[in-house]
Amino acid sequence: MANSRSGESVVERVIKLLSAFGRTKPRLTVSALARETGLPSSTVHRLAAELCDVGFLNRDDEGRVGIGPRMWELAARSNPLEEFRQRGRPVLEGIQEALRQDVSLSVPSFEDHTVLYVERLDKHGTVNNLAQVAGRLNMHSTSAGLVMMANAPRHVQETFLAGVIPQCTPRTMTDPAQLRSRFAEIRERGFARHAGDLVAENVGYSVAIKGSENQIIGAVTVVTTQREDNHQFIVPVLAAAGRALSRLMGAEHRPYSARRWSALGD
Repeated sequence: MANSRSGESVVERVIKLLSAFGRTKPRLTVSALARETGLPSSTVHRLAAELCDVGFLNRDDEGRVGIGPRMWELAARSNPLEEFRQRGRPVLEGIQEALRQDVSLSVPSFEDHTVLYVERLDKHGTVNNLAQVAGRLNMHSTSAGLVMMANAPRHVQETFLAGVIPQCTPRTMTDPAQLRSRFAEIRERGFARHAGDLVAENVGYSVAIKGSENQIIGAVTVVTTQREDNHQFIVPVLAAAGRALSRLMGAEHRPYSARRWSALGD
């Protein structure tokens, strides 16, 4: 692809343009797109027109552009995450029916050590949950990220622990030795419990979802308030759901095993 004067390829400029849209900015004028991306107005006008022509963007009656249906169409019929989301949603619905709490489905991004949320069912806005569908959070600041990292291959863990671990909040654990110990504890228990990090009043519980060859592919999470926290009720429901979804995704069947569900800490 030809590069611009800045050295960016056409693909890089298109990605920058598409990435400017978000939950709070679903539609933008072309001038606003130029400001958001830092690209020249002439470039934005040309790329936006071409993306509208192929359906990746669409333009409303006021001249603002937003993500078009063609983007969803291509992703929905060919993206493996869509299969995971579709198989996971009935499992989330079952958990929510039993627990009446926020539940979510997420996948790991070990390249940048983030968690990507692919589905969420909320408790009608009564829990202040920062997880949003198609949103990302730092892996070590969430119960989902901790349980996925704890079950990741050893070289993935060591790469993470050897890098710069950001301090997301004053409570975020960043010491490599402490994190290594935390990962071992999570593997022993079979779930992660993370309390009061990103949101002071919240408690998150997560179990790992495994696929073919028992490779880690995601996590199911329940988020509740500390006032409603009841691990003796939450963990068995979550653990059973996690095993069921893992089997659906091709993991080997493993017999039920005793877990130290009562020996909990933050």
